[in-house]
Amino acid sequence: MDINARNVRENRQILQFSGYSYQDLKNDLHIYSRIFEKIVQITTLARTIDGREIFQARIGKPDARHKILIFAGIHGREYMTCQLLMDLTASFARAILEKQTYRGYSYQTFFDTCSLFLLPMVNPDGVTISQMGPDALNKEENRRRVWEIARREGARMPWKQYFKYWKSNAEGIDVNRNFDALWESYYDGVQKPASEHYKGPSAGCTLEADTLIQLTLKEKFDRTISYHSSGAVIYWSFGQRGELAKKTQSFAKRISDITGYTPDDNYEELDPAGYKDWALLKQNIPSLTIEIGRAESPLPPSAYKKIRKENQFVFEESILDILVSIHSR
Repeated sequence: MDINARNVRENRQILQFSGYSYQDLKNDLHIYSRIFEKIVQITTLARTIDGREIFQARIGKPDARHKILIFAGIHGREYMTCQLLMDLTASFARAILEKQTYRGYSYQTFFDTCSLFLLPMVNPDGVTISQMGPDALNKEENRRRVWEIARREGARMPWKQYFKYWKSNAEGIDVNRNFDALWESYYDGVQKPASEHYKGPSAGCTLEADTLIQLTLKEKFDRTISYHSSGAVIYWSFGQRGELAKKTQSFAKRISDITGYTPDDNYEELDPAGYKDWALLKQNIPSLTIEIGRAESPLPPSAYKKIRKENQFVFEESILDILVSIHSR
């Protein structure tokens, strides 16, 4: 749909809508709460500085022995990952309802033994900026901040070409550079609020990063997956050794086998201070970053059908990775 552009501030317009939005997410979660009432538990973990909710959809028994975290949308322009995670959630919940099986395991067994903690849009403010520009933000102070960043970075009309590449949150902090994993030694190249890369004044200072950190500390996950785009690659290393390295590499291979994405352990050429890095370095959790798609982000809608098919069984294989690991001890 098109956003009504009559509300113009300083000759600026809200940009044309594009992609899976925060409102789409809210609508879908409302539907899920009704049709999957006994399977998917939906809660709000936090509210962003611009007033948007960071939602969690949980599938599995509250007392399940094992727990997996899967999240998407930590970067604004990577909103196709949000749509993907929501579709995978519906598919998995439907399989439980229909008493289906996967590789000899019933979905009820998956439900009973492992809880999935699903955060489909960690950075809803960033997604909104990428899709509709800063004038779609709720608070004037946030609109002013984002426009100031745009002016400083040399944005020119048409504004859509600049804002569609926005990765940061509404503070101008790149949330996936805000975790305590070589954060102090990382030079982000900007050192001030920006559309991407700025690591923030301190590790974990953003509400979005802190929400993930506190949830991880509380739940002590067996596995985590961070969905990003693009590259069709699976990053699994942050210099871990021994048993943790073996488990993480095995996890990456399992997901690679079903998605066709290439496992990559060359972490030293990547920027540090991401969630996956922190989960491995500080929490010793086998953790992956899955980069969907092969084009530049934001990915074109035409790429979605193939991506959806590639990731169809990521939930199932993540649970199996835990179960198989237990049985092989």
